[in-house]
Amino acid sequence: MIIWKGWGILALIIPLLCSLLIEEGFNVVLGAGFYKASAWGMPLVLVLSALLVYFVGYKLNNRQGRVLIDPKNNEMVELKTTHSMFWIPLQYWSFIIVGVAIWMYLANIGIIYHK
Repeated sequence: MIIWKGWGILALIIPLLCSLLIEEGFNVVLGAGFYKASAWGMPLVLVLSALLVYFVGYKLNNRQGRVLIDPKNNEMVELKTTHSMFWIPLQYWSFIIVGVAIWMYLANIGIIYHK
């Protein structure tokens, strides 16, 4: 089960769409199967999509909220939509995605798992 608030689901959708689009581009330009066979293709796409996730998350989560004033005690309350997945703000998912990309690259070149 995936839990998200606002546009937090973009932490999954952006890397998935980037991967699918760039895979097709790699296969057209460099030949069929190159993307899956290369050790660096998928990790590079994940790092690039992590940049996009960070900037989209930063932009969405730093919007101004609506400030209301309680008439009884004059306290200000800010109503603001947050964008998160599994209670982690969207922009911080970029660091997790980069970690997965590093792990994937190290596994692909045989440092973590030997083929």
